[in-house]
Amino acid sequence: MREDIFYRFAVFTLFIPPLRERIKDIEELITHFINNFCRVYGQVSVKLNPELKQAFFSYDWPGNVRELQHVIESSLVMLNPDDKEITFEHLPSYIRPKFKQQTSHSVKYTAEGKSLNQILKNAEMQVIEDALRSHGGNITRAAKSLGILRQNLQYRMRKLGVKAEQ
Repeated sequence: MREDIFYRFAVFTLFIPPLRERIKDIEELITHFINNFCRVYGQVSVKLNPELKQAFFSYDWPGNVRELQHVIESSLVMLNPDDKEITFEHLPSYIRPKFKQQTSHSVKYTAEGKSLNQILKNAEMQVIEDALRSHGGNITRAAKSLGILRQNLQYRMRKLGVKAEQ
């Protein structure tokens, strides 16, 4: 680059905040990338699964817009011709566990007619089952993902009657 041009442009500083600080931009970028890559790959219009979209909003995006672009493109490539929606299963393998871990700890319950102890017991059981499922029944890895000791997880499993799937 010519020095005189460099010094003229060096007067301006342009700060673009990271994508994690621009949550509102994520939806517009998702739409743009899906439309763009559908056109490039000759796909019909597809949508993002609502749960996956929520996971996109809560993910940190350390790779910023390029990472989002790569995830959308990789997911579109993984779609079957008759698929109309991008789901967790279409995500690239390196990022899938990060999204599964974020969403697996959301607990659904109905408080109607149940005591607080019963609600907490059901929530704990659901979180443990989700962790075991996401780690293929491996108790050590499930305990690590939950931030507790293996022995503590085994105790809670016995107490709640949860069995590890093999």
